[in-house]
Amino acid sequence: MKSWIFVFFLLIVNGELMSAFGIIALSAIVLLVLIQALWKYFSQSYQISSEKIVLYRGVFQKKETDIPYERIQTIKQRQWFFFKPFDTIQLLIETAGGDSTKAEASMPAVNIGVLDMIENYRQGEQQASGSQTTDLDMEKASDSADYRVTNSQIVLFSVTDLSIIATLIAIIVFVSEFIPENWITAATSMAESIWRAGWLASLFVLLVTLIIAMGLSLIKTFIQYYDFQVTRTNKTLTIESGLFERKTQKIPLEKIQGLKIRQQPIRKILGISTVELLLAGGQESEGESGVVKKLYILPIISDNQLYSVLAQLLPEWNFKRPEISYVSHKKLWYFWRWKLLFIPLAVGLAFLNHWFAVAALVMMLVLLLLSGLNCQNQGYQIQSAHRVCIQSMEWFTKVQTFAERQKIQAFSEETSKWLFPKQIGHTSMYLKAGLAIEVMELRFIDFTDVKQLKDFYQNNY
Repeated sequence: MKSWIFVFFLLIVNGELMSAFGIIALSAIVLLVLIQALWKYFSQSYQISSEKIVLYRGVFQKKETDIPYERIQTIKQRQWFFFKPFDTIQLLIETAGGDSTKAEASMPAVNIGVLDMIENYRQGEQQASGSQTTDLDMEKASDSADYRVTNSQIVLFSVTDLSIIATLIAIIVFVSEFIPENWITAATSMAESIWRAGWLASLFVLLVTLIIAMGLSLIKTFIQYYDFQVTRTNKTLTIESGLFERKTQKIPLEKIQGLKIRQQPIRKILGISTVELLLAGGQESEGESGVVKKLYILPIISDNQLYSVLAQLLPEWNFKRPEISYVSHKKLWYFWRWKLLFIPLAVGLAFLNHWFAVAALVMMLVLLLLSGLNCQNQGYQIQSAHRVCIQSMEWFTKVQTFAERQKIQAFSEETSKWLFPKQIGHTSMYLKAGLAIEVMELRFIDFTDVKQLKDFYQNNY
């Protein structure tokens, strides 16, 4: 029923919940949901043995899916709050050959003991296949560590989340398509009255809107990250979070492709960062666009704790704060030159409409600011023969990407006939991240830096 909540909302807003149409619509929804649930219940079953999991689906056309334990990449566990009293969970099983944004097998509602049984069989399989491990490997395998996000950190994370502004605008646009026309007329009249009242009233409305945005961000963040904890046990990271729906994801270490430390301006002032994992698969997608959601291992953490906690969770990476070599501080012209073409464009638009010219100049200023930030902040450090850190800007957010050499899929270098005489070029390294490719790019850097990065990739560093 939860997937139909928006329909209930529309019926309530339009005042049709208790009308004949509303009653018929609700009855039809309940009937459809009941038929779908009964069909799934009687058409799906499973069998668990010491070698594999077998899933059966269908009534008239049977489909059988065999999943050997050695093929399992990730097991995700979900538990809505109404499942908890019954010790019931949903299991999503992802394999090496499956779609990276969709589980290959789903067990919608099983007893929590099923997961324990599968994990016991998986551990037995791993121990059997890893019987030749050394004492050092066994010592590392026994390592355990954990990190929890407190409620105060969740509040800080939500009030510094700049994306909520875009989310608020999207919600307003979307909801405006469904709310009654008289509501829109009333809201428009109120906005005109406030505008005529002067800047003080407009400032008050802006402040109220900002408070509403922060409130929405706080609710969203608490629902998503409530009681967030990440635990390292043996060779697996376990990430748990969620208020109404508790999500648990177990990530084998070998599946990690890279790691990103993000810090936007407000969080930089407060001395906090977020840490994202890049995986070969296992990320969730959102909406029909299929955009992969970011998977945070540390949604919010103080910069003072950052590297010590990462060293506990991923001791194999031997994390330390990078000493970035900035590679383009004196090359601002190269970042700005094409953006300055907006000036003659604005002059031309001024003859048509002066607002078009203003819009072009504003866009140019934003692009110049972003390019200038990238020019001042991009750089790299080769931390060891096996790991590199690339620093760049994504809009106004500073991003440091850490990658192991063996995980880098490809390397490319580029220049032009104008840049070549000045010994300047671009370089890119590519990581697999879900179905997409993560690009670590440095632009307008000296050939000496390009050569160092290329030697690192070719293991000649």
